Amino acid sequence: MSGDKVIRGDGEVSMEGHVNAAHYDELSRDYDRQLVEWGYDAPEQGAQLLAANLDDFGSASILDCGCGTGMTGQAIRSAGAKGSLTGADLSQESLGKASQKNVYDELVTIDLNAPLSFSDDSFDAVLCIAVLSYVEAEPVFREWTRIVRPGGTIVFSCREDFFATREYPAVIERLEREGLWTRVEVTDVKPYLPDHAEFAEAIGVIYGCFKAA
Repeated sequence: MSGDKVIRGDGEVSMEGHVNAAHYDELSRDYDRQLVEWGYDAPEQGAQLLAANLDDFGSASILDCGCGTGMTGQAIRSAGAKGSLTGADLSQESLGKASQKNVYDELVTIDLNAPLSFSDDSFDAVLCIAVLSYVEAEPVFREWTRIVRPGGTIVFSCREDFFATREYPAVIERLEREGLWTRVEVTDVKPYLPDHAEFAEAIGVIYGCFKAA
């Protein structure tokens, strides 16, 4: 099953966009139900963190980066966002499911392994949930600081094991030293998939919140 290739505790996941898009195409039909069964609440956690740290959240222009089937878009709307919401993903089947939720103003195809097609300062905020496992973080972080207006907010989630092994603290500090963003919060480890056999208490999630400079 494709779920065994992209949702796995050993961390042996592909970082090639087209490969993961094909896996998520296959998963899309049953994805939401399965994630709910595993106790997944990262979209809600991320949306609440964004709402608490973004001025004018209710009217903001937000990019749901790696929107998948639209679970995070739903959480953003449920948190009170009424402004423009763009969803972006590489899985066409997932984008089709996202469109059915009727929460996005626009859905676009993007590969996070490449520079983003959005102009500088296009958004007030970016929210990226359960996506960074499949991409190299630093180029994506740099793109977010480019497309989010100064003073806008960037929120992301990352598996705790990848946060360490992929040296996220060093990347975060490098962007801070360069003046590209300022840290609002990097959370303690929180539950991720508490009812998943491989994750449970073994692998949690860390959320990062930053202000674009």
